[in-house]
Amino acid sequence: MTGAQLTDKQAAFVREYLVDKNATQAAIRAGYSPKTARSIGEENLSKPDIRAAIDAGLADLASRVGITAERVLRERARIAFFDPRKLLDAQGNPLPMQDLDDDTAAAIAGVEVIEMKGGAEIPGVLSLVKKYRLAAKDTSLAALEKYLGLTERPMRFALPRIESAEDCTKAQSAVLTAVAAGQLMLTEAKLMSDLIDGQRRAYETHEFAKRIEALEEAVNKKGVR
Repeated sequence: MTGAQLTDKQAAFVREYLVDKNATQAAIRAGYSPKTARSIGEENLSKPDIRAAIDAGLADLASRVGITAERVLRERARIAFFDPRKLLDAQGNPLPMQDLDDDTAAAIAGVEVIEMKGGAEIPGVLSLVKKYRLAAKDTSLAALEKYLGLTERPMRFALPRIESAEDCTKAQSAVLTAVAAGQLMLTEAKLMSDLIDGQRRAYETHEFAKRIEALEEAVNKKGVR
């Protein structure tokens, strides 16, 4: 087993990391110095033997508590495709919690029970009002879309050739035009704009370095004279 290759401190780090998945705190609890715990924690997570031991521990924990990919996807699907009509009977009255089917009950994130007492006109009357708080569909739908690869598609937009900082301005203009024409989604345009900005900064840094070098060379020549 990979864990046999670990030192006592590393094995302790693995055990502590499985508690809350906080590398810094796991390093401290495992006996590393608090001053270097953050860097040690990050370093430990990058080591193959430690990473393998953590992955094995997480898999074992998930298995013991019954967490599987199939179960997670099933629960996501229940929330994503929840039909609110199933909360009501044929007359449109809310069904008691115990009468809900499993799929409908799984989409309920919480229940609020409000106790209402009668006033002076109706003394002694007590009624309970239940409010169901439903889980958000958007999050589950997004998770399923990502799992099925429905949100990933290749971008078929060619940027103008970029060979200078000035070309970056033209490229940004082309991206905006593509968004207006419906060729690019906003998220795609943001990604491309960030890449263009990074390229612009690289060119500007290079040009600045060349100017500094030219100035130093000029100063050195003047000093020689």
